[in-house]
Amino acid sequence: MAYQNPVVAENCPDPGVLLDGGTYYMVSTTHVLPAFPIRTSTDLVNWTHTGSFVFTAENKPVWADDHFWAPELHRVGDRYIAYYTARHLRTNRLCIGAAVAPSPGGPYRDMGEPLISDQVAVLDPTFFRDDDGQPYLYWKADASPSSPSGPLCVQELSSDGLELLGTRSEVARNNRGWEGRLIEAPWIVKRRGMYYLFYSGGTYDTPSYALGVARSDSPIGGFQKRGDPVLRRGSRWKGPGHGSLVTLEGNDYILYHAWEGEQFRDIRQCLLDRVTWGDDGWPAINDGRPSESA
Repeated sequence: MAYQNPVVAENCPDPGVLLDGGTYYMVSTTHVLPAFPIRTSTDLVNWTHTGSFVFTAENKPVWADDHFWAPELHRVGDRYIAYYTARHLRTNRLCIGAAVAPSPGGPYRDMGEPLISDQVAVLDPTFFRDDDGQPYLYWKADASPSSPSGPLCVQELSSDGLELLGTRSEVARNNRGWEGRLIEAPWIVKRRGMYYLFYSGGTYDTPSYALGVARSDSPIGGFQKRGDPVLRRGSRWKGPGHGSLVTLEGNDYILYHAWEGEQFRDIRQCLLDRVTWGDDGWPAINDGRPSESA
């Protein structure tokens, strides 16, 4: 497949991508309303803004103020759920919300209250359904109100995807030098009987922000990190991270954001790259740096 990065040449942070019925749907961070533009593609390369958003002033969550971050769309049963991050009007803390729609293009109706609210900031939710049908939600939690160095967490979900069940578990913490003060942005896939946790480490507006991976034989623990980042800065693109791994014609691809130039200017474009799997079971992305064309 021929492509040239960026595939979305405008601000498109934290791309969350869903494949449904032969069409890929992408949403991304906006911070304020209208929140989470909905883009579509049939080939992962050519993206069209539908003109729709998950939230506008007319259907915004009653509990949320701003900081509309890190959305993802997932099909759960016969409907679609947008999981997202937003700042609570009353507590001023980041919480995780959920909104439901009859189709990936909307219209979306929020639950009316956070799905996850804690004494610390919680953010970057992602949904995963195992082969046995059990759904899980993964997210990042801060360590304390003043420290982002908290864990990535997981907890079982109800079949409708709108209620947490059981107890949460930690799946990873920042304990590698390149990860800096935090890890965030989980995404889970299952390959060859193993669970792979893609995540980002470092500070998002610095060139050292990068994409890591860990694996386990369980969806709720025992994840062992590969070590060095699977994707790091290149000569043109800096701070690659917060990716969604999807398939096209039997191949795996990852869509993620990165920025160019020597100084971060709050513009993160969307890039695309092929993910391959080695004989050792670990994924690889190019030579570990974003491609400019392929």
